[in-house]
Amino acid sequence: MGDITPSGPEVVILGAGGHALSVADAAQSSGMAIRGLYSPESGGLRGSSFEIVSDLENIDFGSIWFALGVGTNHSREDLLASFLSDFPRARLMTVVHATAWVSPHSTIHDGAVILAHGSVGPGSTVGLGALLNTGASLDHDSSLGSFGSLGPGARTGGHVHIGERTMVGMQAGILQGITVGSDSVIGAHSLVNQDVESNAVAWGSPAR
Repeated sequence: MGDITPSGPEVVILGAGGHALSVADAAQSSGMAIRGLYSPESGGLRGSSFEIVSDLENIDFGSIWFALGVGTNHSREDLLASFLSDFPRARLMTVVHATAWVSPHSTIHDGAVILAHGSVGPGSTVGLGALLNTGASLDHDSSLGSFGSLGPGARTGGHVHIGERTMVGMQAGILQGITVGSDSVIGAHSLVNQDVESNAVAWGSPAR
């Protein structure tokens, strides 16, 4: 992505691991300038071309935006709460990869991330800090709750509702009209053909 000339805002990615690199790549693909990956402990992904930022002393909160670069749902929610407590003037950026398709008739909330080839259908809502990984699809009239996530290649039918912090694993499918509660986990490659309650783990084809 180094040949893309930034034309958008400067962004600091909160996190410095592999997922943060994916978010930085997505942001850069859509023209944002990456100021760095934020890691208070000065650690980060070795070999990355992005600078690791260990403190925000010289950051202008009036011009710099922040994006969520932590892949684990509960950790992402905790990070944002802690970060905004420490830096209440910080502004949260939504990141959508240039190859993603997002319906103009959908609603994408602050801090959401949609990675390469992700898709959000018309009438759908992606909640605060929610994540669609590479190739994930949220079909029409569906919702992904705050800090929820669809793993790489995970797909839903229409009118599917996924609760807060729920994780849908890689290549899982959820049939139309299904509701999955909050704080649940859907295993990789599972097929969900009936509702799943909150605080549940379901896997298999069909998922149980």
